[in-house]
Amino acid sequence: MIKLFKVILFQFLLSLLFFNAANSEETAINTSVQYDEIYDPFEPVNRAILGFNFFIDDVAIRPVIKTYKYIAPEPIEIGVSNFFSNLKEPIRGMSFVLQGEFMKSLNSVGRFTINSLTSLGAFDLASRIGMTKNETDLGLTLAKGGFSSGPYIVVPIIGPSNLRDLGGNVVEMFVDPISNNVPNRTYLSIGNGLNARVEVDEEIDQVREMSTDRYELIKSVYYQNRNSQLEEDFVQNLPTPKIYID
Repeated sequence: MIKLFKVILFQFLLSLLFFNAANSEETAINTSVQYDEIYDPFEPVNRAILGFNFFIDDVAIRPVIKTYKYIAPEPIEIGVSNFFSNLKEPIRGMSFVLQGEFMKSLNSVGRFTINSLTSLGAFDLASRIGMTKNETDLGLTLAKGGFSSGPYIVVPIIGPSNLRDLGGNVVEMFVDPISNNVPNRTYLSIGNGLNARVEVDEEIDQVREMSTDRYELIKSVYYQNRNSQLEEDFVQNLPTPKIYID
C-alpha cells in the first residue's frame, strides 16, 4: 500500500511538472514576484465538495471546536497553537534551504531547538529573545521556483488549495522529520487539523453569516492570502535602500 501511494505521489508531482512547463510557454514572467491567478476548471466539483465540507463541519467539527473554545482558557489555546506551530519549524527550515534563505533556515532550527527544550513548543520563548517566526512552506517554495499554481481545488475536509500547494502538502507528509518519527502520527495529524480549524473559527463564522457566494468568497480570500505571502517575502528580501542625510 505504501509503495502504491508513493507511485501515485510520483505521478502527481510529474503531472505538476508538465503542467507548469506547459504554462511557462504561454506566460512571460516580467516581474520578480509571480502572483497566482485563479484558474478554476473544476468549479462544479469544487462547489459540491465545499458543500460537503460545510456539512461535515456543521455536524461533527464545529461543535467540538466551539466546546473546546468555551472550556479552554485563552493561555491554553495559545499554548496549543504554539505547540503545533513549533512542530512545523523543521519543514520551514527545509523550505528555506530550498529557497536559498540559509539564515532564515538557521533561525527556524534555532527556534525549534529553543522552544522544544524549554516548553515542548507551548511557549514561544524564541520570539521573546528576537528570533522572529518566518512563515513558509513547500507550496511557496515551488511558487518561488517558478511553478504556476495550477487549477483551484477544494480538498475534502481540508478545504481550499491548488495543484501546486496540494503537491507541496503531500511532499511534506513524507519529508517531515517530526511526524514521521513520532508514535500515533494519526492523532498528531488530527490534532494539528483541529488546531488549524480553531485558528480560523471566527473567519468561518463570518463566511457563514455573509449573504454572498461562499464559494467565490473563499476562493478569492485563499488566493489573496497566498499572493500576500509571496509579496511579503519578496519585499522583505529587497535590498535596504541607503539614505544619505546632508
